[in-house]
Amino acid sequence: MEAEYYNEIKTTEGKDKFERYLKLAESGNHIGQNYLGDCYYYGTGVRKDKEKAFQWYLKSAEGGNLLGQSNLGYCYQNGIGTTKDEEKAFQWYLKSAEGGDNKGKCNLGYCYQNGIGTTKDKEKAFQWYLKSAEGGNLLGQSNLGYCYQNGIGTTKDEEKAFQWYLKSAEGGNILGQNNLGLCYENGIGTIKDEEKAFQWYLESAEGGNILEQNNLGLCYENGIGTIKDEEKALQWYLKSAKGGDSDGQINLSYCYRNEIGIRKVKKNQNKLKNRCHNCEKLNLQNDTCSNCKLIEMPKWTSDEEKAFQWYLESAEGGNILEQNNLGLCYENGIGTIKDEEKALQWYLKSAKGGDSDGQINLSYCYRNEIGIRKVKKNQNKLKNRCHNCEKLNLQNDTCSNCKLIEMPKWTSGNNEIDKIIQMTQSDDNAKEWEIWRWINYSKFKNIEYLAEGGFGSIWKAEWIDMPEELFEFYRSNQVALKKLKDSQKISSEFLKELKANFQCRDRYVLSIVGITQDRKTKEYAMVLRYMKNGNLRDFLKQNNSLPWIERLWLLNTFIRGLKVIHSKGLIHRDLHPGNLMITESYNNSKYKFIRLGDLGLCRFANEISSSEAYGILPYIAPEVLHKYQYTQASDIYSVGMIMWIISTGKIPFAIRAYDSELAVDIFNGLRPKINRDTPQCYVELMEKCWHKDPTKRPNAEIIFDTSEKWIEELMYNDKTEHSLMFSKADEKVQDEDFELLSAETTHSGAYLTSHLLPSPSHIQPSILGFDINKLNLNFNDN
Repeated sequence: MEAEYYNEIKTTEGKDKFERYLKLAESGNHIGQNYLGDCYYYGTGVRKDKEKAFQWYLKSAEGGNLLGQSNLGYCYQNGIGTTKDEEKAFQWYLKSAEGGDNKGKCNLGYCYQNGIGTTKDKEKAFQWYLKSAEGGNLLGQSNLGYCYQNGIGTTKDEEKAFQWYLKSAEGGNILGQNNLGLCYENGIGTIKDEEKAFQWYLESAEGGNILEQNNLGLCYENGIGTIKDEEKALQWYLKSAKGGDSDGQINLSYCYRNEIGIRKVKKNQNKLKNRCHNCEKLNLQNDTCSNCKLIEMPKWTSDEEKAFQWYLESAEGGNILEQNNLGLCYENGIGTIKDEEKALQWYLKSAKGGDSDGQINLSYCYRNEIGIRKVKKNQNKLKNRCHNCEKLNLQNDTCSNCKLIEMPKWTSGNNEIDKIIQMTQSDDNAKEWEIWRWINYSKFKNIEYLAEGGFGSIWKAEWIDMPEELFEFYRSNQVALKKLKDSQKISSEFLKELKANFQCRDRYVLSIVGITQDRKTKEYAMVLRYMKNGNLRDFLKQNNSLPWIERLWLLNTFIRGLKVIHSKGLIHRDLHPGNLMITESYNNSKYKFIRLGDLGLCRFANEISSSEAYGILPYIAPEVLHKYQYTQASDIYSVGMIMWIISTGKIPFAIRAYDSELAVDIFNGLRPKINRDTPQCYVELMEKCWHKDPTKRPNAEIIFDTSEKWIEELMYNDKTEHSLMFSKADEKVQDEDFELLSAETTHSGAYLTSHLLPSPSHIQPSILGFDINKLNLNFNDN
């Protein structure tokens, strides 16, 4: 329903009409003053001027003209030509209504219904609509029908609603026609009749109703009450969109994007020949001149660009659905230049407005760091003077003019380390966080011991004078120092770890930011981003009742890091929860994700020794326990065990010593007990990962694709077989299992850092012949 503004100016010549009303108004005729206000409001015979319109309505109203009083109220209600004042609007509507003007009665009912300038009173609203309708006001009749349909101020009565809509529609009111169409389409107060619905939508749309223009488009697009005609659908969406209807803009954009209703004109069909810019003859077709074979520059805009423009217009108008769609355009370069930062901003607006798709896409951006500002090397960095050519063009110690490498003003004391650091600095396309530096140990303060690892110790420190660009990205100057045992003399193993980190620089792999050396102990240390949320094991202890979608995010992001490592041909060899670091989330998102750390054992297959192996026993694949046979499939076995931990929050085989006896049992098929409430699809993937036969394990790509699909189904609330499994699991109480974790005793021999693994000689040939097919894989932990 809406208030009514008088717009019944007769269709005579505009200029003549204006002059006639001007003479009447200036002579003091209050009816003429009202009509002159209409002329200024609509620009009939004169330039539009809302302030003058208001002044003439005011004179007409003060002179006692009822129509002028109603129009003046409309101006006060909407701030037309004057300051908005709803109380004054109500008072003028009241005067007009009490004077007997049916439009004033309708507008007064609208005020009572919506509390405009007065207290809401639905019963009074109904009574004034009734008076207006019985007086013949078409909009009042439509509004009265709405009251009957929805039980506003009266008893609900759909048949009466239909009858009043019918009177309003037959009188020519476009809103009444719209509502009558809805009645026929949905069988409200009458028999359902899509053809009649279509006819009334058509009447309303042709009368200029932008809502009905959109609805008519839907009818043509879907063949509702008429023959399906996508071209007509597009044309009505276009009219609705131009009128400002957000739904029309959405549907128009959808049509452009999917080429719905876009006429596919055959080559040269009905196409005029144009003049070629080269030979100047009228023989240009399809932008190609048949004489000189030159191709003219096209003068068209692609449909994707049209879609983008409609999304932009609607999004800037506050439409949260289109803000999300505009984000998609910027993210994927649809109809505009790809711009992930703008995509993120529009997703953010859409999400704040409450759009669920916007919230999903915003979360996806934060998870994948899409649109998060990645400061490139040298951005905001001053160029320095080259010692050779003396020009101000030196970046990262390299002169772009003379191609000379300047001597660095630092050295690690080891040529190999210096080379690796310089390799990271010579990449002009590298992000700031991908650049390594030699950092003097004196640049660290508040150095604090954290823990002992399998191959060294971990410390926390604050980096004094951290580069501004790096601080902007990390939002903290805290770093972790990984001091390697016996690293006073650089070994080949240390260099291999550095090279592995260099090759696997990625947002899902814990990044090295530099290398340093303890001045006292002479130990070398890698400087890493400090992860304040700790590792996966600690995180699950503190968050013991995560919903499944959050657990899947953890798995998915961990696998992303492993995909990077495997794509380089490397094998991690030391995957366990202590090496999976939980990131602090952007924008306080509830979805944490994992950066894969500790590439100390990460090697190419041909670099791996077959004489010994390190790790935490439950995460080691049977083939490694048997013959130290490392492959990427060995990493996938570890993934299966980590999936179990994500599903339970427990330490595998916690009540047993991690010794040769457990190694034999693992080789022979022992796996942790699966929680009975774990979704079956998750169980099946987990069991494939820890399958004894390496050739039957999925690769990282398959695991990623599967988990990505599960996440999308949950986030978009798709009712699939898998999403229902996860939703059902969330409904079941699993806190008891996690509470047992805190009370569960851990064996002193169940170590949590990497150790030298038992020798394969402990696994006897008689045991190797054990038939795994006769073994139940879901043993209890004890």
